[in-house]
Amino acid sequence: MATLLIYGATGYTGRLATAHARTLGLNIILAGRSESTATYAKELNLPYRLFTLDDPSNIDAGLKNITAVLNAAGPFLRTAEPLIEAAIRNKVHYLDVAAELDSYKLAENNDARAKEAGVMLLPGCGGSVAMLGCLAGHAVKRVENPTSIDISLYVAGSMSRGSAISASENLTAECLQIKDGELGPRDDATNTIQLDFDNGAGELVNYPVTLPDLITLRRSTQVPDIRTWVHAAGDAFPTGDLAALPDGPTEEQRAASPYHAVAVVTGADGSVKRSVLHTVNGYTFTGLASAEGAGRVLAGAVKPGFQTPVQAFGSEFVEVVEGTRIVDF
Repeated sequence: MATLLIYGATGYTGRLATAHARTLGLNIILAGRSESTATYAKELNLPYRLFTLDDPSNIDAGLKNITAVLNAAGPFLRTAEPLIEAAIRNKVHYLDVAAELDSYKLAENNDARAKEAGVMLLPGCGGSVAMLGCLAGHAVKRVENPTSIDISLYVAGSMSRGSAISASENLTAECLQIKDGELGPRDDATNTIQLDFDNGAGELVNYPVTLPDLITLRRSTQVPDIRTWVHAAGDAFPTGDLAALPDGPTEEQRAASPYHAVAVVTGADGSVKRSVLHTVNGYTFTGLASAEGAGRVLAGAVKPGFQTPVQAFGSEFVEVVEGTRIVDF
């Protein structure tokens, strides 16, 4: 039977993904580094494996008879590389929920090796990469010969402790863009733009930011110029002692903080189209979408090499999350 290993299953996002994977009836094994994984697995009456990522032989044993691994253990700058290497060695498909640019560069750099091994590398099978990728995939179809994409994420609600720590360790002083098909510094890094997310708030200020979606959007759309932006509502980006933060927002807090995104696509003839995505809170979305994506991989929806959610499942993939819709303008 096709089997999914969820590594980092006791983390905030790992628990959300595990809950939905069980709802889908997937054959899953929980995994992690500490005894808390064993305790959690026993609570759910699920099998588990304990192994660290500092010894390749330990990881190889942990991936024995596994079809796909979903990495939910951040910071991904420490976990993505050893798990990707082991996935390629053991011919296990790799998925994760990373929001870190270097994880996507790593997958891109291992594209050829993964193809040779028949392994799919699917970082960001949930979260903004799936949200914005599907939105952009939808929007570019509306424009003949698209030449640029400006895409922004409306982030609402508080961050989980793990996400906040991971983000702080991956901060970059350089704001990047895709220009003429190449990743490089932005020439408008201090500028802001006004965008309407069609959520009743009118036009809002959006700030330039480096999102990992730069790599995935370039790969899935082939549009030469791409810039990413963000509008943060409330306490979306916490300060102070991050280790003192709670595990993450409660179910009620997530329900009160939906996400939105807008894509503005310009064509070679100067035509402009705007598409807006409305969906659930980012954490809820990630748990649902990553489990749904893993289920599709277990069912055989596999394309070897580095893939984006749009390439693997199509731009309609975002619709697997109930309450998600795209509006065109």
